[in-house]
Amino acid sequence: MRNLKSLLFAALLALASGCSHTVSYKLTEQDRWTGPKIDKVLRVVPLEDRTSAPTNRVVHTDGGKWRTNHRKGYANGELAPGVSAMIAKHLAYSGLFKKVVHGDGQPGDWELTGTLADYSAMGRIHATAEGIQAGSMAFGLIGAVVGSASTWNMETEVRASVKLEQLKLMNTTTQSPLWTGTIGVSTNYPAPFNAAGEAIVFHHSDVLLKQAVSELIRTLGTQRQPD
Repeated sequence: MRNLKSLLFAALLALASGCSHTVSYKLTEQDRWTGPKIDKVLRVVPLEDRTSAPTNRVVHTDGGKWRTNHRKGYANGELAPGVSAMIAKHLAYSGLFKKVVHGDGQPGDWELTGTLADYSAMGRIHATAEGIQAGSMAFGLIGAVVGSASTWNMETEVRASVKLEQLKLMNTTTQSPLWTGTIGVSTNYPAPFNAAGEAIVFHHSDVLLKQAVSELIRTLGTQRQPD
């Protein structure tokens, strides 16, 4: 529930600013790598986007209406730049490598490349709950309190999936692969109805990206290759 409240707060800020969604998630001390470090500079190459991200804000499927993390909700309608930047940020924050760089013209001892195969999220619209909430807002603070009390136990469904394919860690000097793999994470769970909100739905895939990158860090840290 605490995580959902954080997502709701971030979503409200996004709505207030009217900005496109920025792929992001919170990093804490638990995301630091505590094992042996790799004394190399890692260059994260922007991922190749092969997703089939939805273009419609709302889709009709499985007998319901679902809000999506539609492509137009991202800057310039592009997913890969934001996802790649967040992967680089997470890897750098972890401390697994001596240094992590991202973008063109950035030299590195090792290079990470890959394909963004899936980055999807959707939440089923709970029309009854949203109708009560919208109607109660017309009565000010008291109405909002009554509306919240009337809808507090109304749930919806959230579905999300993130898949990073053809991941390859390469020694840039010898051009030899050090590790290859695919990491996929998906979820499908009941949630409070406001988890399907216009802005918050974008954050569900971000949460899964954090899980995927955390798994990548554990894998690289425990299966590190010789220089």
